[in-house]
Amino acid sequence: MARLMYQSDSTRQHRRMARRHIRLCGQIKGAAKYGQAMQPKLDTLTEKENEKLEAEELCENALDDLTLKNATLDNCIRNVYDIIRIYDRDNLTDFITVLFPNNRFTDITSLPVTEEPLEVVRLIEKLKNAEDQNFVLPHIDSLTAALNSVNEAIANRQHANENLSRRQANEELARNDIRAQYEFNYLDARKDLGKQRVELLFPKVARKGSKTKKDANNNITEE
Repeated sequence: MARLMYQSDSTRQHRRMARRHIRLCGQIKGAAKYGQAMQPKLDTLTEKENEKLEAEELCENALDDLTLKNATLDNCIRNVYDIIRIYDRDNLTDFITVLFPNNRFTDITSLPVTEEPLEVVRLIEKLKNAEDQNFVLPHIDSLTAALNSVNEAIANRQHANENLSRRQANEELARNDIRAQYEFNYLDARKDLGKQRVELLFPKVARKGSKTKKDANNNITEE
């Protein structure tokens, strides 16, 4: 019996088997209709796979952008920490412990990327309460700009991930359709062409390292 498609088969395997099936149908008299029925399913799967691959690339781009923008935000936080320490030393103040209670900027920069923005908002609010606004204003502006960039990157990544999930689901639906058509073609062609001739329409998919032999009906099979 022909080897049907399995859900565990890769998309590439689905396309490969369908393409070979279509080609074989075009070479056997009376079987063209099966290839014609399969072609739209193959076209759709190819389209949906390409859309998924495009979405995967967009996800990678979004992650790269977020990584870079988060690094910029971390640098801004580190700069604020270093400058406030100098300010405290020169003015005999202890503003650093107001901004960074544990005297560590890493309490913020080591947070997960989606949690860090909230702490940066709190840091900015503390800076706004500083007595020397002329000193802290440039740092508030740089932090705010970096924070906005990170928030935008987080939103873009979430959108990219959601888009990828939709396209993965569309690809899976197309895989289901092509498997169903493949099985339907087998059952229908078996009634029309008989048990032996139907086997000629479906490719013998070799497993890695497998050997081929002929069965009692002279069909090529795998050991």
